[in-house]
Amino acid sequence: MQEFPLIKVRKGKIKRKEQIWKKKEAIKIIEELNKQYGGVYLIDLDGYRKNSANIDLYKKIRANIWVDAYPRYVEDVMDLIVIGANRITIRNMEEDYLREISEMCEKEIFIAEEDEKEAIKKVRRYGFTGIILDETQNLKGDVEIWKIYLNEEVVRRIR
Repeated sequence: MQEFPLIKVRKGKIKRKEQIWKKKEAIKIIEELNKQYGGVYLIDLDGYRKNSANIDLYKKIRANIWVDAYPRYVEDVMDLIVIGANRITIRNMEEDYLREISEMCEKEIFIAEEDEKEAIKKVRRYGFTGIILDETQNLKGDVEIWKIYLNEEVVRRIR
């Protein structure tokens, strides 16, 4: 079963297992976890709460990063692509923006929605890679499905 460690990012600092690291230490931890697991899943709390992803931190990381920063606009996704995110999770974005992203982006894009079936429809419609489910969501489908387990601090592929 494929899984990546989940790291919370806030104000340029990272948190994992009740420990907080900042600046160079944060980058080192992310890069070490990347070596161990082949990637890391970053939940950007500033992106979620204030539409202000921690782009400066991501620019410095030399690792396979999957960023879940709750991008609201095409420009937000492009910022994540430019800084080198390998995978990006998009949550509840307007359809017009999704169409534009699918036409100009070759990165792995995952959709997260409150309505899981709607997420699968969007993945198929726009040719994205798969969907992300929260721990309480359950769904079976014929697309790539990953699930976030906050208590275990991992994101795990379930299909």
